[in-house]
Amino acid sequence: MNAGLSVRLPQPLPHNLPCQPRVLLTDVDDTLTWQGRVPLEAMQALYALADANIAVVPVTGASAGWCDCLMKTWPIPAIVGENGAFFLYRTTDDTVQRQWLKPESAVKRDRQRLENLGKELRARYPAIHHTQDHAFRLTEVAFDIGQVARVSRETSQEATAWLRAKGISARQSSIHINAWIGDHSKATGALAWLARQGLTEDDSLFIGDSPNDEPMFERFPHTVGVANIRDFLPLMAAHPKYITQAKGGHGFAELARRILEL
Repeated sequence: MNAGLSVRLPQPLPHNLPCQPRVLLTDVDDTLTWQGRVPLEAMQALYALADANIAVVPVTGASAGWCDCLMKTWPIPAIVGENGAFFLYRTTDDTVQRQWLKPESAVKRDRQRLENLGKELRARYPAIHHTQDHAFRLTEVAFDIGQVARVSRETSQEATAWLRAKGISARQSSIHINAWIGDHSKATGALAWLARQGLTEDDSLFIGDSPNDEPMFERFPHTVGVANIRDFLPLMAAHPKYITQAKGGHGFAELARRILEL
């Protein structure tokens, strides 16, 4: 984090939120989930928000394969995947379609370069390996630092910086390092989906948990972090406006209750 940058520390989540969002944008891992599972109260919150006509749209670094699964099993109208490279959405006949936000012609070409860089990274940092869903990614590569593996924060930060020094985009979440080619991000992907609906960032609220969500915290006016984001705040230049008392999916449910009370 730039020591000269003035950073606003998040405030406790107020009982009365200053906005009533039409869309709740949310990270997935360690925001909707906790300890690798979706808590019951978080899943119940998803259905309660849908019943209240508040769209929940995950904005995630998750693979295309995971995104397809979530679209077909969760009560969500869309999902922004692989850090803004595309979004999936439901059509009027309830089928799922993909909208590329990165030029489709570049996907295959860039993937080969990323695979080569992945081999270099794994040779340089033997403790770091690809994520288990690596084969289901279309536009990026991802490395496991906290999902199955346990990689030190120092090594994770060093590896992320090494990738950026190679001229590509790289972000560290609570469980992965995601790397891709292009200037797209979670924020550009979320804004593209909102624009398709005739909405703006002012119509939405975002909740996340880690440095991977910084583009959202920087770009969107209404933002919340789940309690476990505290561990990452010293590493981040952009912080959420508010923070929940509970961690992960329990914090998501806490925010959902506040929204539904409005």
